[in-house]
Amino acid sequence: MSGAWPGLDEVAARAAGDPRGAAEEVLALAETLPEESAPEFLDRAARVFAARGLPGEAGRFFGRARELEEARARSLGLPLVGEEAHRTFVELAPSGAVGGTELCGHLRRLAQHPEPGTAHRWAREAVCAVLGSGVVPADFVPELVRVAWAARLDEKTEKRFVADRLLREGLMPRAPLPVWADLEIALRDAAADDDELFDLLLAARPEPGPDTAPELRARYERRWRLLVGQAAGGRPLPPGWYRSIGPLRLGDMMGLASDAGDRLFPRPPSPFDPETDPVARRADPRPHPLDPAHGEQAPSWHSNADFLLVARKIGEDPRVRRDLDAFVRDLGRYDNVDYPSAVRKMLKREPIRRALAEQFAEWRDDCAAGDLDGLASSLPRLVPMAEAVAGSRRLPMSRDASGTALVDGVAVTDPVEAAWRALRAGLPEELRPPGSWDDAYSVVLHGDLLTLALKDGRIEVHGPGGVAHERELPFFGYERRWLTWPGALLPWFDGTDLYLSRVFRGRAETYRVVGDGDLELPDGERLPWPRSAPQVPVTFPGADGPVLVSLDGDVLRMFADGRRVARRRPFTGVPPGFWPHLAPVDPDGSAALRRLERDAVAGLLDAALAGERVLDGELARVLPELTDAGLRDTVRTLLDRAAGHLRAALRLCDALGRERPAGSPGRIRSVTGLRAGRHIDQVPAVRRLAEMLGEAAGSGPAPGSPRPLGEVEPPDVNDLLFGVLGGAALLAARPWTPEYQRLKARDRLGAFGDTPWGDGSGRWRRLPFRPTGEFPSGRLWRTPGGAMITLGRSAIEFAPAGGFRDFALPGWTEESPPRPQGWGGAERIARFLRLLDERGPAPCDVSAVRRLAERTGLPVHTAASAAYGFPFTLGRENEAASLPPEVAALYRDPATGELLRHESWHLDDALREALMPDEPEDLWTVGLAVDKAVAWWEREGRRIAWPGAAI
Repeated sequence: MSGAWPGLDEVAARAAGDPRGAAEEVLALAETLPEESAPEFLDRAARVFAARGLPGEAGRFFGRARELEEARARSLGLPLVGEEAHRTFVELAPSGAVGGTELCGHLRRLAQHPEPGTAHRWAREAVCAVLGSGVVPADFVPELVRVAWAARLDEKTEKRFVADRLLREGLMPRAPLPVWADLEIALRDAAADDDELFDLLLAARPEPGPDTAPELRARYERRWRLLVGQAAGGRPLPPGWYRSIGPLRLGDMMGLASDAGDRLFPRPPSPFDPETDPVARRADPRPHPLDPAHGEQAPSWHSNADFLLVARKIGEDPRVRRDLDAFVRDLGRYDNVDYPSAVRKMLKREPIRRALAEQFAEWRDDCAAGDLDGLASSLPRLVPMAEAVAGSRRLPMSRDASGTALVDGVAVTDPVEAAWRALRAGLPEELRPPGSWDDAYSVVLHGDLLTLALKDGRIEVHGPGGVAHERELPFFGYERRWLTWPGALLPWFDGTDLYLSRVFRGRAETYRVVGDGDLELPDGERLPWPRSAPQVPVTFPGADGPVLVSLDGDVLRMFADGRRVARRRPFTGVPPGFWPHLAPVDPDGSAALRRLERDAVAGLLDAALAGERVLDGELARVLPELTDAGLRDTVRTLLDRAAGHLRAALRLCDALGRERPAGSPGRIRSVTGLRAGRHIDQVPAVRRLAEMLGEAAGSGPAPGSPRPLGEVEPPDVNDLLFGVLGGAALLAARPWTPEYQRLKARDRLGAFGDTPWGDGSGRWRRLPFRPTGEFPSGRLWRTPGGAMITLGRSAIEFAPAGGFRDFALPGWTEESPPRPQGWGGAERIARFLRLLDERGPAPCDVSAVRRLAERTGLPVHTAASAAYGFPFTLGRENEAASLPPEVAALYRDPATGELLRHESWHLDDALREALMPDEPEDLWTVGLAVDKAVAWWEREGRRIAWPGAAI
């Protein structure tokens, strides 16, 4: 073996007696050789000495050979590691002549090799040779990864290769701590994927040696237990394994919890359900499951929708249920959509019918519960459904098929009563939140201790006597995501220890904060969890007795006299168990709320129906003791909401044909017995406008020209519906009018017939203006004949004496002629509606239309549009298809049969108003009021330039 190098065998023979001297001789011989031969000589010497059991000297020769080789390679631009050097390394490794230091140096040189693929193969051979000798170097993994990078190989794969080798060769117990750290993810993934490797990891308890310090030994043990816990998956572990890991940093503990799942925190046994526990102000307040997600739009389902597909998916996809609910809430949105037909078609599918029956049972319960919050959730569903199925009651079909079963039998809570009971019982906003409430992102009540987690990384614990504990959350700055994202950890204090709890994937989790911010698993069989009374009696300031308050998950309920007076979902305020310890924000204001009478609340709702300014004034008059701005805003918001619910509740009563609640506020109460239905919101708005104009008309003598009186809060009136009640009645009486359109017309007649606009007195008119300057809506004027208010691009004028005088208004250009009040009168409208019920649609006489055209000179199709409307528009195809042939012919060119172009909607409205007989009975006996219409045309219509008309 050494024949090529004379003298090497003799020196090696002397090495047994004098190793040091023999080594010096070999090194001296190397110095005499040419520089290109010396490394090969030293490698050969290393093999010889290693074979003779002298690994120390062999390693010395190998190291000197690499020094000489590297120097020559750098000077000549050669590879730092040749094949001979690599083979020498692999041969020396089993003897121990080369170890961790030499391996790391060898790998560093290989990382610079000009052939990365070859270098990577040699690197793995070198690593396996050293590991095969039983040596696990501390820092070799990063060096091996660099070689892999040079070869454009994946770091994860390289580490997995090493982890697999160490586990299978049983070397992990003696591996240094840096190796455990370098291979942490690879060991976890390998053991998680392979049962054999998991068993090997479980058996690889670190054995760092007898001289290892206890603290370092504990770190080894902890690292191993953590890895096993993370890799366990569904595999069982010895009892107490996870707890024995000890405290971990927050991120590490969360990772362990995610991997361990139910083995770390078993799911709670019934009946304990952490989702319904009183842990308030969660990071993700949960709305009703049917509430739309952010950005979701109602589906465009009409009578042509594929309800069979909906029925198939409704039990599988929660989105379909939300779509169904959105469709229900959107019923009636578009005027040209036949929603009743869509509902009937939808209810032919049993899965849909079953789902709606279940959901509407909840809405009916909510509507009857007695509080405003129940009305808020139920009325947006009950009202549109009741209106959609109203026309189906006359059809020969079952209640289930028509949809009437969904809404029949509902008991409608009186919103006035509900608002009164809520104010008398008490409002959470009457109690002052503790400490730094506005800066808290979570709050948890445990017993009498309320823990606020603040946005600056502190916790503040309040007890009955004030602040009981404060401390920093050291991990808040760098692990904030675990504390603030939806489903986050909630800090809470039990009087001794600080805990972090959460509900994650349906299970309760709790960790104890120890030391400088580490987390550990609590001891004991019972999981620590914030606990407080599910129901507490609370006596509000000024009350004679308590109300019962409960918090179920994020749903707050309040009960007084055995009935629910409030429900808030989601509730994000102070948990009610702590309310007895809170001070009132406005004791006198609270006491005044307790003394409120129902009539006073009805008056406040009457003011709310009139607008914000009226409500503010009435609130100051009725409740002057209410001085806290926040509480006053809360009361004001409640009254405003109650006014909205009152409109919807009366609308529901009208759709169901029910009597309205007694004692409704005057501005919305029916004074004629007519039902407003869909247009109930116009009743208080028009009445408020009439009040304003009546007061303005009485403010001093009439001027010669309009005089501004100032700006007011304009009521939300729909002035486009002014002066067209006769036309609405005429269209409602057509034989081919769809039932759903007929019902809408009845509501319009009932609503405006119950207001001054529909009294037929002739004291009102609408002035369509085009402003050329700044004319905000809500400007009030005293006019020569009375008073006027501007409403955007138009104005409404009231003349108490019934006479109007023309005038010029600077900055305004008349857009079209004034529209008079037209046909109306409550008694006349009531007669018309009764006749429509008793006699059905009025007869159709096309000869009257032809007489109208002949006498006025209007084209026949223009006269037909005025008399019968123009149904040839988008969404009204069914109506157009149902026209009698003789009526349809009126709209077509007699010579070609082509549909003639529609001309003027303004002319249609004005002429149709004149075609409605003054006496409703005449519509069934005489027909269209052609003489009246011709007289109007000669008197006024002919002189007007109608927009869009060809005449």
